Amino acid sequence: MNLKQLEEVLYKYLSTERVKNFQVKTLCEVARVSRGSFYYHFKGIEDFSESIFIKDLNRILLSNQYDNFSSRMLQLLKVLKDNQIFYTNLVYLGADKAFGKNVEVALFEILRYYARGRGCYSEPTLVRISKAMYHTIYYWIMHNCEDQIHQIHTCLFLQFQELDRQKELHDTIGM
Repeated sequence: MNLKQLEEVLYKYLSTERVKNFQVKTLCEVARVSRGSFYYHFKGIEDFSESIFIKDLNRILLSNQYDNFSSRMLQLLKVLKDNQIFYTNLVYLGADKAFGKNVEVALFEILRYYARGRGCYSEPTLVRISKAMYHTIYYWIMHNCEDQIHQIHTCLFLQFQELDRQKELHDTIGM
Protein backbone atom coordinates (compact mmCIF):
# COMPACT_ATOMS: atom_id res chain seq x y z
CA MET A 1 0.00 0.00 0.00
CA ASN A 2 1.29 3.44 -0.91
CA LEU A 3 0.66 5.49 2.21
CA LYS A 4 2.12 8.64 0.66
CA GLN A 5 -0.36 8.39 -2.21
CA LEU A 6 -3.28 8.02 0.22
CA GLU A 7 -2.08 11.09 2.14
CA GLU A 8 -1.80 13.12 -1.07
CA VAL A 9 -5.32 12.17 -2.17
CA LEU A 10 -6.72 12.99 1.26
CA TYR A 11 -4.91 16.34 1.27
CA LYS A 12 -6.18 17.16 -2.22
CA TYR A 13 -9.81 16.41 -1.35
CA LEU A 14 -9.84 17.96 2.11
CA SER A 15 -7.96 21.17 1.27
CA THR A 16 -10.48 22.86 -0.98
CA GLU A 17 -13.72 23.00 1.00
CA ARG A 18 -15.34 21.77 4.19
CA VAL A 19 -16.67 18.24 3.91
CA LYS A 20 -19.28 16.51 5.99
CA ASN A 21 -18.39 13.02 4.89
CA PHE A 22 -15.43 11.42 3.17
CA GLN A 23 -15.51 7.71 2.56
CA VAL A 24 -12.74 5.16 2.48
CA LYS A 25 -14.19 3.87 -0.80
CA THR A 26 -13.61 7.25 -2.49
CA LEU A 27 -10.14 7.60 -1.00
CA CYS A 28 -9.08 4.13 -2.15
CA GLU A 29 -10.56 4.51 -5.64
CA VAL A 30 -8.78 7.79 -6.32
CA ALA A 31 -5.50 6.57 -4.78
CA ARG A 32 -5.82 3.23 -6.60
CA VAL A 33 -5.39 1.29 -3.39
CA SER A 34 -7.51 -1.69 -2.44
CA ARG A 35 -9.90 -1.16 0.46
CA GLY A 36 -8.67 -4.40 1.99
CA SER A 37 -5.15 -3.02 2.06
CA PHE A 38 -6.40 0.21 3.63
CA TYR A 39 -8.32 -1.67 6.32
CA TYR A 40 -5.30 -3.86 7.00
CA HIS A 41 -3.44 -0.74 8.20
CA PHE A 42 -6.29 1.42 9.54
CA LYS A 43 -9.59 0.81 11.32
CA GLY A 44 -11.32 3.46 9.25
CA ILE A 45 -11.13 7.04 8.01
CA GLU A 46 -11.04 8.26 11.63
CA ASP A 47 -7.93 6.21 12.35
CA PHE A 48 -6.26 7.41 9.14
CA SER A 49 -7.10 11.06 9.94
CA GLU A 50 -5.68 10.64 13.42
CA SER A 51 -2.46 9.11 12.11
CA ILE A 52 -1.91 12.02 9.71
CA PHE A 53 -2.60 14.61 12.41
CA ILE A 54 -0.18 12.94 14.84
CA LYS A 55 2.44 12.52 12.10
CA ASP A 56 2.27 16.26 11.38
CA LEU A 57 2.55 17.10 15.09
CA ASN A 58 5.65 14.91 15.38
CA ARG A 59 7.18 16.26 12.18
CA ILE A 60 6.95 19.86 13.38
CA LEU A 61 7.31 19.64 17.15
CA LEU A 62 10.23 17.19 17.10
CA SER A 63 12.05 18.98 14.30
CA ASN A 64 15.57 20.26 14.84
CA GLN A 65 14.88 23.01 12.32
CA TYR A 66 13.73 25.45 15.01
CA ASP A 67 15.73 26.73 17.98
CA ASN A 68 13.36 25.97 20.83
CA PHE A 69 10.00 24.44 21.61
CA SER A 70 8.27 27.82 21.52
CA SER A 71 9.47 28.33 17.92
CA ARG A 72 8.27 24.86 17.01
CA MET A 73 4.86 25.56 18.51
CA LEU A 74 4.65 28.83 16.59
CA GLN A 75 5.51 26.97 13.38
CA LEU A 76 2.81 24.38 14.12
CA LEU A 77 0.22 27.12 14.57
CA LYS A 78 1.28 28.72 11.27
CA VAL A 79 0.95 25.39 9.44
CA LEU A 80 -2.49 24.80 10.98
CA LYS A 81 -3.61 28.32 10.00
CA ASP A 82 -2.18 28.11 6.46
CA ASN A 83 -3.90 24.75 5.90
CA GLN A 84 -6.98 25.58 7.92
CA ILE A 85 -9.55 23.85 5.70
CA PHE A 86 -7.52 20.64 5.59
CA TYR A 87 -6.99 20.45 9.35
CA THR A 88 -10.59 21.40 10.10
CA ASN A 89 -11.74 18.54 7.88
CA LEU A 90 -9.13 16.20 9.36
CA VAL A 91 -10.24 16.95 12.92
CA TYR A 92 -13.90 16.72 11.89
CA LEU A 93 -13.38 13.31 10.25
CA GLY A 94 -11.48 12.05 13.26
CA ALA A 95 -13.91 13.53 15.77
CA ASP A 96 -14.39 10.61 18.08
CA LYS A 97 -13.24 10.08 21.64
CA ALA A 98 -10.23 8.00 20.61
CA PHE A 99 -8.94 10.77 18.30
CA GLY A 100 -8.67 13.28 21.13
CA LYS A 101 -7.17 10.81 23.59
CA ASN A 102 -4.59 9.58 21.09
CA VAL A 103 -3.57 13.10 20.11
CA GLU A 104 -3.22 13.97 23.82
CA VAL A 105 -0.98 10.91 24.27
CA ALA A 106 1.12 11.95 21.26
CA LEU A 107 1.48 15.47 22.68
CA PHE A 108 2.39 13.99 26.07
CA GLU A 109 5.18 11.92 24.46
CA ILE A 110 6.47 14.97 22.58
CA LEU A 111 6.47 17.01 25.79
CA ARG A 112 8.18 14.23 27.73
CA TYR A 113 10.91 14.09 25.08
CA TYR A 114 11.30 17.86 25.36
CA ALA A 115 11.26 17.84 29.19
CA ARG A 116 13.82 15.04 29.52
CA GLY A 117 16.45 17.25 27.95
CA ARG A 118 15.68 20.01 30.42
CA GLY A 119 16.04 17.99 33.61
CA CYS A 120 13.44 17.29 36.27
CA TYR A 121 9.76 17.24 35.35
CA SER A 122 6.47 15.98 36.71
CA GLU A 123 4.39 13.55 34.65
CA PRO A 124 1.09 14.97 35.97
CA THR A 125 2.24 18.39 34.78
CA LEU A 126 3.01 16.97 31.34
CA VAL A 127 -0.43 15.34 31.23
CA ARG A 128 -2.08 18.64 32.15
CA ILE A 129 -0.06 20.59 29.57
CA SER A 130 -0.71 18.03 26.81
CA LYS A 131 -4.45 18.17 27.52
CA ALA A 132 -4.38 21.98 27.51
CA MET A 133 -2.44 21.97 24.23
CA TYR A 134 -4.85 19.57 22.56
CA HIS A 135 -7.97 21.42 23.69
CA THR A 136 -6.54 24.82 22.76
CA ILE A 137 -5.51 23.62 19.30
CA TYR A 138 -8.75 21.66 18.77
CA TYR A 139 -11.04 24.57 19.63
CA TRP A 140 -8.91 27.01 17.65
CA ILE A 141 -9.17 24.79 14.57
CA MET A 142 -12.90 24.13 15.04
CA HIS A 143 -13.54 27.88 15.38
CA ASN A 144 -11.88 28.56 12.03
CA CYS A 145 -8.64 29.83 13.57
CA GLU A 146 -10.40 33.09 14.41
CA ASP A 147 -7.97 34.15 17.14
CA GLN A 148 -4.59 35.47 16.08
CA ILE A 149 -1.68 33.04 16.10
CA HIS A 150 0.21 35.08 18.69
CA GLN A 151 -2.77 34.89 21.08
CA ILE A 152 -2.89 31.09 20.87
CA HIS A 153 0.90 30.89 21.08
CA THR A 154 0.84 32.99 24.25
CA CYS A 155 -1.75 30.69 25.83
CA LEU A 156 0.39 27.66 25.05
CA PHE A 157 3.64 29.36 26.05
CA LEU A 158 2.25 30.08 29.52
CA GLN A 159 1.78 26.33 29.94
CA PHE A 160 5.41 25.63 28.98
CA GLN A 161 6.63 28.13 31.55
CA GLU A 162 5.33 25.76 34.22
CA LEU A 163 7.95 23.22 33.14
CA ASP A 164 10.65 25.85 33.59
CA ARG A 165 9.28 26.78 37.02
CA GLN A 166 9.37 23.12 38.04
CA LYS A 167 13.00 22.83 37.01
CA GLU A 168 13.89 26.03 38.89
CA LEU A 169 12.06 24.76 41.98
CA HIS A 170 13.83 21.41 41.77
CA ASP A 171 17.21 23.14 41.35
CA THR A 172 16.49 25.37 44.36
CA ILE A 173 15.30 22.54 46.60
CA GLY A 174 18.06 20.21 45.44
CA MET A 175 20.84 22.67 46.32
